[in-house]
Amino acid sequence: MKHVSLANARANIAELLDEVERGETVTISREGGRSVELAPPFDESNREDARRAIEELKQLRKKSGPATAEEIIAWRDEGRRF
Repeated sequence: MKHVSLANARANIAELLDEVERGETVTISREGGRSVELAPPFDESNREDARRAIEELKQLRKKSGPATAEEIIAWRDEGRRF
């Protein structure tokens, strides 16, 4: 997510809109702290993909059973270099 001032947004609105079209979310802030977000339009097909993925994860969790704290820590640390 990119943050810009209102003055910067006014000067570079075309570039900011290009970024939003590419999928970036841009937050424009006023001096008084108020802000607004410019975001790409929501793609309804992504919602269905997300729901399907969540259901698959729920089914997987039913099969695998609970995890211990040690297992969770090992998964977190897997591949890390200390």
